Amino acid sequence: MVQGLRGERQHYRAVHSGLVAGCDPLAIARALCRECNGRGLYVADLDAIAGIGDHREVVRELRERLGAEPWVDAGVSGGEAASRLLEAGATRVVVGTETLPDLGALRAVRDALPAGQMLVSVDVADHGVLSRCPALAGRPPLTALELLASEGVTEVILLALPLVGTGAGPDLETLRAARAAFPHLRLIAGGGVRTPEDLEMLAEAGADAVLLATAIHRGWITAADIRAARSDSHALTSGP
Repeated sequence: MVQGLRGERQHYRAVHSGLVAGCDPLAIARALCRECNGRGLYVADLDAIAGIGDHREVVRELRERLGAEPWVDAGVSGGEAASRLLEAGATRVVVGTETLPDLGALRAVRDALPAGQMLVSVDVADHGVLSRCPALAGRPPLTALELLASEGVTEVILLALPLVGTGAGPDLETLRAARAAFPHLRLIAGGGVRTPEDLEMLAEAGADAVLLATAIHRGWITAADIRAARSDSHALTSGP
């Protein structure tokens, strides 16, 4: 299991967590679920995304042995692959714009899954949305969200790739603009979160949920901070 850093996979290294020794995926997942008092786990299967294998057995173990609820990005670009991912134990299929070839593939995944089991990760780089899809590649995040909403997408992860693993603070500006423009979209913020104050600002900016990894592993955000955020008027959930 590796730690993401700015989306630059050549620089990813094995996870070093203050919660548990080693980098065994099940041990880390168990520690995260315990720390966050939750079961939702965001899982990026980097081998599947790169097309060099997959870790579906790990997903299955997360579901069957831990009772976790894995949200899995495995580079899925078709209905059959999406269905197989559910069969392997994923509770939600994440369609990443990075690997999405075209809008036809998005429709195929959407039509193959039960309602509420697909969400899209809008992978935002320095110069717009990162995607193989011509309709999305290089577009501003709000333009991409408008197109995705027109395709029936109701839930997205706004993933600020340059901020992942840095603790540099979240992209509040994009989140605020997205919330104002798309009040009915469920928005999950990811990238750069470091402090409990970041959680408060994300809630105020309109985040429905937040992805957390580095901040928990390094102890920047604790179980008490997560409990406090959940009790706020803008409830947040967390994932690794």
